Amino acid sequence: MCKIKSIRALAIARVLLGVFLLTTAMNRFTAVDASYFTKQLVAVGLPELAWLSAVLGVMQLTVVAALIFPAHKLSQYMLYLYSLLALVPILMLFTHPVWIESLGGFPAIGAGQGLIKYLTIAGVSAYIASDYGVDRQLNRLSLKLIWAGVILVMLWIGGMKFTQVEADGIERLMATSPFFSWIYELFSVLHGSYFIGVIELVAVFGLIIGCKYVWARALGLSVAALTFLATQSFIISLPAYELSHGLPLLTGSGQFIVKDLVLLAGCLLFYASKKKTVE
Repeated sequence: MCKIKSIRALAIARVLLGVFLLTTAMNRFTAVDASYFTKQLVAVGLPELAWLSAVLGVMQLTVVAALIFPAHKLSQYMLYLYSLLALVPILMLFTHPVWIESLGGFPAIGAGQGLIKYLTIAGVSAYIASDYGVDRQLNRLSLKLIWAGVILVMLWIGGMKFTQVEADGIERLMATSPFFSWIYELFSVLHGSYFIGVIELVAVFGLIIGCKYVWARALGLSVAALTFLATQSFIISLPAYELSHGLPLLTGSGQFIVKDLVLLAGCLLFYASKKKTVE
């Protein structure tokens, strides 16, 4: 039974990672994304590479194909390669202005909130490849990346919920979502943000002590997973997509939000793997 649950979790994780890659890959072929990547390169002192965005789009689509045939060695190599490339955006935390200067800079994170999600994305990609490739050592390492990545996101972004800047920033998202709008009926904008922050930090607490207590791990993973699932409502309610190119493409906010699908996948994989270990 446990093995079946693990297989199901792996299959769901492949779908969630694939949805993230496919939906964001479409944007890579637009002038908006090409301009964005060019600016990022210039910001860190690198030359303008207008074609880089399209290359990344092609690679993402290739990884989607790899997820369809994960047992193939070439597919596993592609997933490993993507896992390594997914770690590159994290380096931008050290070179890109992602901190909120009005709050004193580091650790008050602003634009970098989307960057820290890539740690889990890298972990999930490597986990899928190593599981099908039966590489137990890399499988365990990938699981640690997933665990650290989920904690990093929940702790950092959860901590930011206790600032007025973040409270104002999420107000529009929260107010439009059927899963979160009720919070403003009970709390003010700032205290509503506090409420969400407390919930996210509860998840962090559960994940940290979950190494020793099974109930805490289940609590932490459940809260985190529900959070990542509920945020997807923002894509429709905000909305976080546009139709200006003839097809529904995610906006910048949409691309930030859809990354949570991979964090949800990470929670499922972590739960299934730990349950298998216990049983």
